[in-house]
Amino acid sequence: MQHSGVQFGTSGARGLADAMTDRVCYAYTAGFLGYLAFRNEFKPGTEVAIAGDYRASTPRIMAAAAGAIASCDGVPVNLGYLPTPALALFALKRGIPGVMVTGSHIPDDRNGIKFYQPGGEILKPDEAGIRQRQVLVPGSEFDAAGMYRAPFALPAETGAAYREYCDRYLDFFPAACFHGLRIGLYEHSSVARDLLG
Repeated sequence: MQHSGVQFGTSGARGLADAMTDRVCYAYTAGFLGYLAFRNEFKPGTEVAIAGDYRASTPRIMAAAAGAIASCDGVPVNLGYLPTPALALFALKRGIPGVMVTGSHIPDDRNGIKFYQPGGEILKPDEAGIRQRQVLVPGSEFDAAGMYRAPFALPAETGAAYREYCDRYLDFFPAACFHGLRIGLYEHSSVARDLLG
């Protein structure tokens, strides 16, 4: 992790998409789960929610993270493409870890991984704990460029997080509260655009 060019930043591990090889993403995810195991917050059979944004590198990084989850004997739960708060809500409600692949506001040639422990997003002391974990990366699974020789297949996508996130707002606002109003939405690259549009 130290020499990959991918480092913890404002929120999560970030770097150029090319530097975020499958091996690097595997190592960060396995380090996160090792840290949670050390704190008795992860054990074999634990579900780990995973979601992502619309960046071109996101599906590959999601698969690499899911591969690490499976290798650590966890159960990857594929939430698909959702806003970060939707993953956080899903994970918090169930008391499970979460992995969000998103670059947020940074340019498209970069990406990131945000980690959620069962009680919420990791903090700076947690990052230090993750970096201190010794991670065994199975060398035979990756090629010289750090990519999976046989890419890990994400499990089927569940729609539960999408529904719960939408319901959270639909239940809050009274029916027809915006009736007769015109509301403009700037979608840009937000993964929330499909929820709102």
